Amino acid sequence: MHDPNRLIIDRSPGETRIAGLADGTLTDLWIDRIGGAARRAGEIVIARVTAVRPELNAAFVDLGHGEAFLKLGKKAPPPEGSLVAVMVTTDAAGRKQPQAARQIVLAGRFVSLRPDEPEFAIAGTLKAKGKRERLKTLLQPLLPPDIGLLVSAKAAEADDIQLITDLTALLTEWKAVDDALAAGDGPKIVRAAPDLESRIRTAFPSAELAKSSDGSLFVEEDIDSQIDRALARRLQLSNGIALTFDETEALVAIDVDIAGASASPKAWPQLFEGMTGDLAAEIRLRRLSGLVLVDFPKLPLKSDRDRVADAMQAAFEDWPSQMQEQPPQVLGWTRSGVLEITVTRTGRSLRDDMMRPVEQHPRAATIALEALRRLLRETQGIAQPEMICAQDVADWLDGPGRKALGETKDKLGGFLKLTPDPAFRLDQIEIGPARR
Repeated sequence: MHDPNRLIIDRSPGETRIAGLADGTLTDLWIDRIGGAARRAGEIVIARVTAVRPELNAAFVDLGHGEAFLKLGKKAPPPEGSLVAVMVTTDAAGRKQPQAARQIVLAGRFVSLRPDEPEFAIAGTLKAKGKRERLKTLLQPLLPPDIGLLVSAKAAEADDIQLITDLTALLTEWKAVDDALAAGDGPKIVRAAPDLESRIRTAFPSAELAKSSDGSLFVEEDIDSQIDRALARRLQLSNGIALTFDETEALVAIDVDIAGASASPKAWPQLFEGMTGDLAAEIRLRRLSGLVLVDFPKLPLKSDRDRVADAMQAAFEDWPSQMQEQPPQVLGWTRSGVLEITVTRTGRSLRDDMMRPVEQHPRAATIALEALRRLLRETQGIAQPEMICAQDVADWLDGPGRKALGETKDKLGGFLKLTPDPAFRLDQIEIGPARR
């Protein structure tokens, strides 16, 4: 599993899509869509405690724009009605509320400020003793008491001014949070969540950037077909094994079917061990989270099961820490022979973003936004274009997607005839010159 070395940012009418590619292979896809739920992760809020639930070791807090679930961990519960500074860690997904934490992390280019963890730490990947001492000597004296700092490995290549500027900006930001909490005014947002592009570019600063505004780069780079593959319920791997993905509110089930693999049962442990990288990549790209159960054909020997579990955990080692602090954890095998994995939830899955949950076909919004990109690409030379589509697609464009439709009309010179046809399938789109 590799982090992307290329980011393609497509800002088309009504939707921003960012594809992360590692040597041409899609590793990640992030979507910000008109009419979708607001992205709150990363927001810092002075929140009011509305209820404390000791049996859950948690509390519920009012963010001012809705309620969030606050895990307490080892900290004492705050009194009901009190104000606490929290960071939204997880966006709402389905009927699940956003999650928040009192552990606030302010990330800069080279360092991350951790006000509740009074510890100075340097990334373990930075081994050179001289560089570690230089960073500690420079930065630790600048920290106020009881404020922690995590220094990234890339800080070793920055000069003193860059490091001091980075840290000073974060300390100023934290003072604003501290002052707002002391003022006793809340609930209110102290720092808005970073926009999608800023968040991704900060997470992968060394990735090469490319941009488009009509989906053309996604077509040229064969990204759309890779997205279709990531949305497929059943996926055939190159070794003949087929994976079937079923997402529910309670868990994600992945069935491993070896019918197409020419391997005897004696070769199964090696076969399963070798496919763990592919499986981890699919969990990452599809943004699967929560409890993930992988149903392998049963392995009788404990030593074989241990080999596969260890390989699965090793496949998660390169999970992008910039996007999620803790990589997925392999918990082990159930008595029925199912491998149990937990993945921290950070928001909606890719399927939740793009597909209808029950019918398992694309949302009207997904189809409509792709149709607008097609209009921008395919109507050159047509003075008065017309798009014929299903009624659901037209209704979405006339409602939540009206702004995106207007933006497309402006780019086409001010004219676009939108014609719903009750006989059209949801995914059926026709584009051409307007009919009389």
